[in-house]
Amino acid sequence: MTITIVGLGPGNPQHLTRQAWQALTEAREVFLRTAVHPVVPSLPSHLELHSFDDLYESLDDFAAVYEAIAEEVITLGRRSQGVIYAVPGHPLVGEASVQRILARAGEEGLPVRLVEGLSFVEPVLSLLGLDGLAGLQLADATELASAHHPLLDPDRPALLGQLYNRRLASDVKLTLMNAYPDDHPVTLVRAAGTSDGDTTAVPLHELVRGLPLD
Repeated sequence: MTITIVGLGPGNPQHLTRQAWQALTEAREVFLRTAVHPVVPSLPSHLELHSFDDLYESLDDFAAVYEAIAEEVITLGRRSQGVIYAVPGHPLVGEASVQRILARAGEEGLPVRLVEGLSFVEPVLSLLGLDGLAGLQLADATELASAHHPLLDPDRPALLGQLYNRRLASDVKLTLMNAYPDDHPVTLVRAAGTSDGDTTAVPLHELVRGLPLD
């Protein structure tokens, strides 16, 4: 009985770590948080793949989805053969389902093995030419959107992850404008870690306009 959580990296199959590739190569079946990830078509061809994508359609919100995923992974982990659960990026960067799994597994005494993957952060740093130790702040856009005032230092660079649609971006913009001037420079990063990665610079007040249509 073991839960193995594998990070699939940001999207380029070349970013899969050797440890992750070995874990996937030796597996028979893998459960994916989502099959909508660029690396999935390049996974070992012998794998029996399952995904939790249907939960995103059947449940009301992300919190419910992640709870349902955690419950299922824990159930699968109790089997004698355990379970391999694969997520985009690094298991401990922006993966709420992993946090729930770790908490539940700890309560039950189920062993968990984390197989690290490259997160979205490193490719973003490459695209922007930033030093990650030079005062960079990391924040979750979904959490920032629900705040009145951002818990960020305007004099230091900030990287916001999980900005996945225009409605969320609108809420994030309003929160940021309580601490930043309307024309504060913002760089939108798309598809970091893939061959399609690019950046777009806009002033804060045009944040939503700079995003593609949902």
